[in-house]
Amino acid sequence: MKWMYLFITIILTTVKASPTSDKPTTDVVYFNTSSSLIDLMELLKGRDGRDGRDGRDGKDGEAGVKGEKGEQGVAGPPGPTGSSASGVVYTRWGRTICPDTPGTELVYEGIVAKGYYAHYGGGIDYQCLPNDPDYLEFLSGVQSHRAYFAGVEYEQWDWLNGPYRGVHLHVAVCAICHTSTKGSSLMIPGKTQCPKGWTQEYYGYLMAERHNHKGASTFACVDKDPESLAGSSAQTAGAIFMNVESKCDTFLCPPYEDGKELTCVVCTK
Repeated sequence: MKWMYLFITIILTTVKASPTSDKPTTDVVYFNTSSSLIDLMELLKGRDGRDGRDGRDGKDGEAGVKGEKGEQGVAGPPGPTGSSASGVVYTRWGRTICPDTPGTELVYEGIVAKGYYAHYGGGIDYQCLPNDPDYLEFLSGVQSHRAYFAGVEYEQWDWLNGPYRGVHLHVAVCAICHTSTKGSSLMIPGKTQCPKGWTQEYYGYLMAERHNHKGASTFACVDKDPESLAGSSAQTAGAIFMNVESKCDTFLCPPYEDGKELTCVVCTK
């Protein structure tokens, strides 16, 4: 770049107040310089201009290197109890009420029934029949081409002073219970206590039909403090709750003992 040298006389005029007069005075200053064009521009440079507008955003940069895995956070508080849409249902044989455990409610109470003990056909499982049945179409009278239900009686002929002495020959009752805080139920024969982590709903004695009856049955855990249908005390011999005992000529001894009545417990989790 070609440098230019200039002789410039710059007159700087300043106005100031005279110490002896109220009128302002003017001083003329002669400033002689030999300078390059750049120096001249520096002398003549004005005030700084305003800040410019922000530029456009630049493109995103490349992803950085993945950092190390952080430590596990602190566990949060327990969530709320689930709704009653979940849960488990079980039958309490021998009672019309449900256990007093948190989240447990009575669905309905009823009468225990099963197929006749002297019949080869019919159902073998005990059922809890509601006290207020509904019917659809029906044919009046007892028909021969049918299966039959019979009320189930407690029978204690050789143990009249036993735990069921007050309900001998009475019709057994039942309760259908729902617990909203559990997801599984389990009946354990031969025990009165539940495994660790399970809740005991009730316990009692294991019962079934008599061994030589034509009509077999499933096994049921009947509450140790049984109730019975009001007004029932006559032997109808329709279906039966009899105690179950271990028999050592066929299995199990030890740890089981010959001829002892077996217990049972119903657990939930």
